Amino acid sequence: MTVQQDRPRPGVVREGRSVHGGVPGRVAVVRWSWRMLRREWRRQVLLVGLIAVVAGAAVCALPAAAAYGDDPAGTFGSARQSVHLEAAGGGVDTLRREIAGARSALGTVQVIAHRQVPVPGSATALDLRAQDPQGPYGGGRLRLLDGRWPGSPGEIALTRSAAQELRTGLGRTVAAAGQRLAVVGLVENPGRLADTFALAAGPGPDGTQVAGRPATSADLLADASPEAMTAFRLGGFPVTVQDRGSAGSDAGPEILVLALATVVLLLVALVAAAGFAVAAQRRLRQIGMLGAMGATDRQVRLVLLGHGLLVGLLGAAAGAGLGLASWLPLAPRLAAGAGHRIDRYALPWPLLALVVAVTVAAPAAAAWWPARTLARVPVVRALSARPPGPVRARQSMWAAAVLLAGGCAALAASHRSDALLVVTGIVAVVAGLLLVSPVVIRALAAGAARAPLTTRLVLRDLGRHQARSGAALAAVTLAIGLPVVISVLAAVSQTSAATGNLSAGDLLIRTSARTDPRVPLLSPADLARRQDAVRHYAATLGASVTPLVMAYDPVLAPTGTSGGGPGREVIEAGRSTGPHSWAGERLYVATPDAERRFGLDLAAHPGAQVLTSQPGNGDLTLLGAAGRRDLHVRTVRVAGPAWFARPRVFVTPAAVEAAGWRTVTAGWLVTAPHDLTSAQRAACYAMAAQNGLVTQVRDRQDGLNTVRWASVVAGAGLALGVLAMTVGTIRAESAADLRTLTATGATARTRRGLTAATSGALALAGTLLGAAGAWLVLLCAYADGLAPLHHIPWLPLLLAFPGLPLLASAAGWLAGGAEPPGIARRLLE
Repeated sequence: MTVQQDRPRPGVVREGRSVHGGVPGRVAVVRWSWRMLRREWRRQVLLVGLIAVVAGAAVCALPAAAAYGDDPAGTFGSARQSVHLEAAGGGVDTLRREIAGARSALGTVQVIAHRQVPVPGSATALDLRAQDPQGPYGGGRLRLLDGRWPGSPGEIALTRSAAQELRTGLGRTVAAAGQRLAVVGLVENPGRLADTFALAAGPGPDGTQVAGRPATSADLLADASPEAMTAFRLGGFPVTVQDRGSAGSDAGPEILVLALATVVLLLVALVAAAGFAVAAQRRLRQIGMLGAMGATDRQVRLVLLGHGLLVGLLGAAAGAGLGLASWLPLAPRLAAGAGHRIDRYALPWPLLALVVAVTVAAPAAAAWWPARTLARVPVVRALSARPPGPVRARQSMWAAAVLLAGGCAALAASHRSDALLVVTGIVAVVAGLLLVSPVVIRALAAGAARAPLTTRLVLRDLGRHQARSGAALAAVTLAIGLPVVISVLAAVSQTSAATGNLSAGDLLIRTSARTDPRVPLLSPADLARRQDAVRHYAATLGASVTPLVMAYDPVLAPTGTSGGGPGREVIEAGRSTGPHSWAGERLYVATPDAERRFGLDLAAHPGAQVLTSQPGNGDLTLLGAAGRRDLHVRTVRVAGPAWFARPRVFVTPAAVEAAGWRTVTAGWLVTAPHDLTSAQRAACYAMAAQNGLVTQVRDRQDGLNTVRWASVVAGAGLALGVLAMTVGTIRAESAADLRTLTATGATARTRRGLTAATSGALALAGTLLGAAGAWLVLLCAYADGLAPLHHIPWLPLLLAFPGLPLLASAAGWLAGGAEPPGIARRLLE
């Protein structure tokens, strides 16, 4: 009888070699990974969810960061150039000739005529402009919100801010420029929401009419060739030309997008690495079974790599959908902070595609090291589900120090303008923090000797699994550091001197217009009445009031002021900008009130005549003295307010007395302990109008509180998710110890304490390390000037510290009380 030998079947070992091989074998392994992923979907929800949240945050944050750049359409519309013309000495006839010359040289142009109209109670004049809404280039500069477009010289449309300043609304009339104008619509400049103006009907055929009155200036929108624009400039007209290309050269938003994308991609990789450490432990028995069936080391690695690829695909798909679903309703809410309307469908597609691609690849790459470790586990050990021995992280202090130093140097050298240096610096700092994480874990374990029993066990477990704990700590560090940076940068954007004239709690109340170099001489009774009105208003805010005193030369004859009464030309400080021109700055007297309010110390600078916080070197020149334009005074630089409308230049009382000048109260600085609301600013305008005063408030109010709170909450949630995975795997690897403790009488309180201490220790270390890394990045990036970092949003940051460690400990305490199953069986083993 002939015995027929069976053919080798898949999964059978012949002479120590597996029959699995080639493409079919790899496909079978990946298919098996997919089936196991489907069967264990409940265990994979957290990992896929974390990756989806990170990817979704990136997909939502990248267009938000890109949208915060300036919109050129707010200045140029759809044109290529914007030309500014002034009526100057020749009046409207000169302006008419300039417009005719521009039409001849540039071809089709759109004229936007301007006339400045004083507003009662306000320090700034209102821009009354005439523009054709159907013009060839101005569509991006104009949008109708309500009502209709003006159609006659007696009609205007207002922006919301202009309506607030004029205390009027749709359907009412307003007095402006000596005439009554009917408000027929509400408009806005969608490219510059801070643009405050009143819109009149078209400027007429010659482009010089604004509400039936002559224009004082005009903007021309053109799409001319460079040769035609050069010829027009050489035509003898005093014009100012802006080009769309040069105006849009600010690389700030692009740098922010690149830095944000870089950090988010690193965070995806760290989250995936922390998650696959858990997946590898749970798959250990299955890996042992596969190895017993004859799978090669390469196929064993492919099991986890295929798992990582599949998880990445699921996370990327869910994250892209989540990010887009969040971005579409969020985009309109960011318009106030960006300063322009945001097109929710104008997305940075290349960067988003890169984020999605890396989201798919990062989990597969992160699964490589756990897969390599599992492939080396003996089959018998894997079948018993005993994890491999703890991996001690390599010593990396020198590499961490080099990376941190190099990253700090790159950030400092970038001056926040070189994209390559910014991204390189951030990557180096993050990599340095990643290498520091195992060192921090070792430091925690080293300090466990004097800790209570529960904490000592936890810290020593973390020290035994340094590689895994270090990766989780790095993920928590980055999850906390990123929102800290975003929150502080949002505060910098909201309170920076570069984006505003005053702080959000300041009011500068003057007795004359801001641009008027003369101050009215008020009688004692009139001055007392105005001062009482200001102090009464400040008392309703709980604000402080500082009188602002200026000096004038009594030799000069009194002159009329913008209010019509007698006044004096006050002394100003400035620098020469040409043979017969100076750039002036208001000069205030360093009275005792000003000395206390602005932190001046006259005794520390004996002999000084002028104290200033303005940047620059050299002595200042005093302007406004009788017959003198070259009166240089000894100038001392002192620390002071950064906002340019606050008093920044002071003359000492001794210098005033020596020069024989006299003083006059020119206004008051009201400083509230909180940001002013629209109603409070409107009440100040009303008070000023009733008393013949003018008010100056902060020009720009960025609505970035939503960004700050959302970033911190999202970072805290992500850090808690990473902690949940890490604590789960550490507790799983310590299950035998936990069963032993339970069998020897450890209560649920002890088990809860172990989990709570593990979560709290990692959260505390990650929060401290993340905050330190975030401030290291910020301090290096702003090394050329730390003033913007003085305004720290403490309340949102308290959610991260100490809020996150406490929340992590509480969550660990609530989730760690279950008794481990199979105690007797495991002890018998």
